[in-house]
Amino acid sequence: MKALLSEAPKSFAFGPFHLIPDQQLLLEGGQMRRIGGRAFDLLTVLVERHGEVVSKSELMTRVWPGLVVEETNLKVNIAAIRRLLGEVPGPPRYIATVVGTGYRFVAAVTFPAPRPPLLRAVAPPRAGNLPPPARQVFGRDDTIAAILRDLAQARLVTVVGPGGVGKTTVALSVADQAATVFQDGAWFVDLARLEDSADVSDAVADTLRSGDKDRRHDAPPRDRDVLLVLDNCEHLVDAVALCADRLLRGTSKVKLLATSREPLNIRAERVRRLPGLGLPPDPAHLGAADALAFPAVQLFAERAAEASRAFRLDDTNAAHVAAICQRLDGHALAIERVARRVGPLGIAGTLDHLERRFHMFDGCHEGPARHRTLTASVDASYSLLSPNEKAVMRRLSTFPGAFDLASACAVGGGDDLDPAGVVDDLARLVAKSLVLAEVRDHEMHYRLTHVARAFATEKLIEHGEQDAHESRA
Repeated sequence: MKALLSEAPKSFAFGPFHLIPDQQLLLEGGQMRRIGGRAFDLLTVLVERHGEVVSKSELMTRVWPGLVVEETNLKVNIAAIRRLLGEVPGPPRYIATVVGTGYRFVAAVTFPAPRPPLLRAVAPPRAGNLPPPARQVFGRDDTIAAILRDLAQARLVTVVGPGGVGKTTVALSVADQAATVFQDGAWFVDLARLEDSADVSDAVADTLRSGDKDRRHDAPPRDRDVLLVLDNCEHLVDAVALCADRLLRGTSKVKLLATSREPLNIRAERVRRLPGLGLPPDPAHLGAADALAFPAVQLFAERAAEASRAFRLDDTNAAHVAAICQRLDGHALAIERVARRVGPLGIAGTLDHLERRFHMFDGCHEGPARHRTLTASVDASYSLLSPNEKAVMRRLSTFPGAFDLASACAVGGGDDLDPAGVVDDLARLVAKSLVLAEVRDHEMHYRLTHVARAFATEKLIEHGEQDAHESRA
């Protein structure tokens, strides 16, 4: 291991935290905390000026030099810092808002005694092929921590949820944090590009071999201390399940983290269902500061500000923004797509058109093909359904909100489908993350997300079934 001569960086200590600006490090009790670049720079400015009021304009100039940014960006990052530092309702422990002016760092700050130049070990590059983590992950800290605990106890964890809800983002964040625990690192297998189930085992084996310097080209993968991320399993779920089961039986160190729209359903699998981002329970009369406490609103505000310089989250539009996020069930991809279209319509116009114009939010040219439109994100799941499952999903779209099992059988059945079969189809739609199941007043209720319902309604119209089944809902 090579050693470099370096000077000890200037650092600050407050509460259980240790901030080292020169190394872009924030430690809590000696453990590194993940924090976005802009948020880190904001925290550094506030800590350096602790006890002083730092104006909003100065913070934006320091953190976004040479850029014209909206105050919303500042508020979103301040909210992220507060969550990271563990702020709770009540008097602030770290960052106080000075209304109309800026912010002040109120915690006591100490300066660890400077040390003489020291030898700092430079570790070799970490093994693995993980894509770069997302620039900022909204509202998933608790989920990421829970999955990390799962991986400490189990060898297979599957993150399950609808397309576009953020499964890959969460899995990559988990893998990035867990990689150092595994001697041979963390490796990523993108199964979305595969079309033939016969290719699954080869893709997994090739990835395991790629980090093995002692391998022969035709040698089987060794039992390495590695985390393997199997991303987008749903369209090849049977083949992935078979491959995963064989891998777990044939090795003792390999651990698997999978993402899928439905579980693999093999022995010892731990399933983490990923819900939408956190939402305000009652958007009405919500102010901007309160709205920004919720991850769905944070994501909307960040993406809308990126897309339109005219957008500003304030007390006049916060309730409408929260209502949009609620209509979209906190679905990350849907929120991003809608937020980027608010410029021409405005917030009120976007909310007004949301129910009636599903395709108005399609048409993005970035990201994987399955996510470039909201239609594509649902169609990828719909195309994998059986004919009966498709029919039931279309018919359930006639419910404007939640429905119980008896209502599902009445509307989803009819002359061509047996009610008993509808129960099985409904269960499979829940498993495939196309229908949400919720317990209300000790009784199970079901509903389609806004995105799934809008898609299924269009399919209902295409099949000429709208009039016949709407009368039953």
